[in-house]
Amino acid sequence: MTSGLGVADYEPAYLPNGDFIFASTRCVQTVDCWWTEVSNLYTCDPEGSRLRRLGFDQVHTLYPQVLGDGRVTYTRWDYNDRGQVYPQPLFQMNPDGTNQTEFYGNNSWFPTTIAHARGIPGTAKVLATLCGHHSSQAGKLAVIDPTLGRQENQGVQLVSPKRETPAERIDSYGQNGELFAYPWPLNESQWLVSYSPDGWADAKFGIYWMDIDGRREWLAADSGLPCLQPVVVAARPPPAARKSTVDFRKDSGTYYVQDIYQGPGLAGIAKGTIKKLRVVALEFRPAGIRSNSSGGPGGGALVSTPVAIGNGAWDVKRVLGETPVHADGSAFFSVPARTPVYFQALDGRGRTVQTMRSWSTLQPGENASCVGCHESKNSAPPGQGYNSTLAMKRPPLKLDPFYGPDRGFSFTKEIQPVMDRQCIRCHREREPVLAMAQGQDKTLLDQSPETRSRGRDRAFSLLGDKVPDPGAGRDWSDAYLVLTQARRDGKNGPFRGNPEGRMVRWISSQSVPSPLLPESAGAIKSGLLELLEKGHYDVRLSREEYEKIACWIDLSVPFCGDYTEANSWNPDEMKKYLRFEKKRKSMDEMDKEAVKSLSATR
Repeated sequence: MTSGLGVADYEPAYLPNGDFIFASTRCVQTVDCWWTEVSNLYTCDPEGSRLRRLGFDQVHTLYPQVLGDGRVTYTRWDYNDRGQVYPQPLFQMNPDGTNQTEFYGNNSWFPTTIAHARGIPGTAKVLATLCGHHSSQAGKLAVIDPTLGRQENQGVQLVSPKRETPAERIDSYGQNGELFAYPWPLNESQWLVSYSPDGWADAKFGIYWMDIDGRREWLAADSGLPCLQPVVVAARPPPAARKSTVDFRKDSGTYYVQDIYQGPGLAGIAKGTIKKLRVVALEFRPAGIRSNSSGGPGGGALVSTPVAIGNGAWDVKRVLGETPVHADGSAFFSVPARTPVYFQALDGRGRTVQTMRSWSTLQPGENASCVGCHESKNSAPPGQGYNSTLAMKRPPLKLDPFYGPDRGFSFTKEIQPVMDRQCIRCHREREPVLAMAQGQDKTLLDQSPETRSRGRDRAFSLLGDKVPDPGAGRDWSDAYLVLTQARRDGKNGPFRGNPEGRMVRWISSQSVPSPLLPESAGAIKSGLLELLEKGHYDVRLSREEYEKIACWIDLSVPFCGDYTEANSWNPDEMKKYLRFEKKRKSMDEMDKEAVKSLSATR
């Protein structure tokens, strides 16, 4: 039904309207933390036509399955500005791609990975395999009931047999002892499943009937090959059909926030503090070219085609603009459709009080809403009427530009000009910077006032002069390495920054998967802005300069505004990158043509 040189389409499922949903590498992306091609979710009709992309996701989205009520569940690997090991939760969407949101575990250490989830007939529960990040897709069997809660072990019950379910923090979870994979629930207490009684010691997966207490019957096996993915060939009620609400004539959608102060995301923050929402779009790498590394409480990783020093931002970030938050905490605004975006709640000085470390994507014409800031999806909105908020008394607002058109945020283009205007008349001495880069001086930016006052010879460089980083394939700058407190990762390794610096403190790419407290990091906790506000010699920042520095810190200190900026790649590497970029553009054009044809039939 589908074709295309150099793409893989797999794990298909029937949709209630007769179309298919499947995982595909047509997005032409590379995993942020390795060299593997990425799959996103796509859909097409039975003839393979009108094939279009549903998800615009950072890394893999896998194993779509249709629940009885017509929703689609799938595993989404999700790590924007946080560690990559643990957040591989279960997501949900409507068959037309609308309502892409968490089903279970998007802010959890546990389960490490939710795989092979299928709906249990007649219930809101799913049966799934719980496994690890650095493991094969086999592990322990669990029933997940989101009505009991959506994080950690609140709604997770290990079964076959039913037993205590601790919220463990284990990378390669579930790899000891017996192994389960690809369950097919028959009802709430019985299922078919691929099962290896002796685990990896003798990994002979067979097909078993099993019940919730672990009683089992061996149904099929092969002496030479594992038996996997049982499918029941029997008539069953079709899932409920959901009418599509996508309007392909439009190129945008809207978000509505009823009261941003509702929920734990802004707990303890006084009403009126949040003045704006910043909307940031993520752009993902088409190919892996060289690397650096990151490490922290959320894990450790290689970073392919890095756009920042180690522990900085994973991906290129485009600031689409800002929108006001009204006095009652409400906001209503439009964003480009089919674009992964996330939000930052800003105070009156343009500093982030709370940030979203995931992303959301709207379909054309989709209207999405939330109660507040990271409220539980099992909660109801506050009692006031939907139309009583200030935001709903007017049409959705277009985003206000952030000092120019939306663009990838580049240190060289946004921050270095501020350094050139305000700092380099004193900060020109390169020797301390080069010494720091070699690990000889670890206190350069965070010196005490007494140390800083020793004389001009300590006025380290904030120039834009290049500092090569062959391992990462980038030419960073003096100013960037100083401000991020970057040092070599090992004797001659790539540079890694210090997100806990006193002067510049950002949310590390290896921060924890669980929610952060408001005002826990970022510009609001960075001494640099406080120093400049108080008056550092005769420096006086304009509002634009101040907000750009704050934005850079709150975006987790990106250096590159696109994946080719400041590269030091060799000709073969450039050729490889351009080949994949061309391939992506070709796939994107096909996707746009499919959407265009659908707009004509609406």
